[in-house]
Formats: sequence, C-alpha cells, structure tokens
Amino acid sequence: MKNVIKSVVLVFVFFCSFQLSAQSLDLGIKGGVNYASISNLDSDGRLGFTGGVFVGARFNTLGLQAEVLFSQQGGRFNQNDIETDYVLVPVLAKLHFLRIFNIQFGPQFSYLLNEKDILGSEKVDISGAVGLGLSLGSGLRVDARYNFGFTDAVAFNGASGENRFISLALGYSFL
Repeated sequence: MKNVIKSVVLVFVFFCSFQLSAQSLDLGIKGGVNYASISNLDSDGRLGFTGGVFVGARFNTLGLQAEVLFSQQGGRFNQNDIETDYVLVPVLAKLHFLRIFNIQFGPQFSYLLNEKDILGSEKVDISGAVGLGLSLGSGLRVDARYNFGFTDAVAFNGASGENRFISLALGYSFL
C-alpha cells in the first residue's frame, strides 16, 4: 500500500509540474457506474460504483490525465457473488478533437482493498484503459471507458481470470 501511495503522489507532482507549460490544467472529481466481469470464468457481471479525483494537463490536441478512483468490481460465477473493491490509478494520454471530444488510452494500476468469496487474489492488478470523453462546458464532462486486465487478478474454484469492466462517469473540473 505504501508503494501505491508513493506512486499516486509522484503522478500528481509530475502533472503539477506541467502547469507552467500546459495550455490548461484540470483538477476535479468524478463518479459513476461500472459493469465488471472476470475473463475466463464465464461470469455474469457486477454493477458497482466508481469515483474519485483527477488531475490533467492539456497541450493543444494532446493531454495527460491521472486519476485516483475507488472501484467496485467482480462478477457472479457458479451461484457465488465475487466482489472486489480496488483503488485505481489510471495514467492516460488524451487526444482532443472537435473541441469537445477526446480519446483516452493508457495503463492502469490497481490495488485490491477488499474481496468477498474469492479463494485467491493478487493485491496488485495491471490493466489497460481506452475510452471516449465529452466536455459539456462549465467544467462538466462525461467519460465512457473500457478496462482490460493484463494480469490474473482473481482465482476462484481452480480457475483464474483478469478484471475487465466498462465504466460511465460524470466529472466536474474546478479549474
């Protein structure tokens, strides 16, 4: 957990250092819903909450954004609810187009906070994220994102799989 906190602090310091050269700086909050499942387990999905803070910098059409989010994930497998809660730290490149849209992509680092009905879980999960964002004006934004795991995150009844989820979030930038 100490390494996760150090990583989060370093990412925020990194983005704050861009303030001098960035065209604009974003700092805000976001919240929304996830629909999560686990690959290789033939699991049904789990609907859960996601929310947290973001910081970003924009340089013309290119931007960078880091987030620290709480995320409920898991699924349903063989009549059992698999519930996992994570702290997510996505670090995303953003390509802005048509003034209000952006494409987002990059790595995501996750730390497991809580688990229910799982026989074995990795504490650290590495995944990729791709998405589309829409700036609504007055600091409001909407993000739709797909996350796909690179590492086995959970093991259940002899099977293992990666986290994957779709999220839809509404955000507000203070800057």
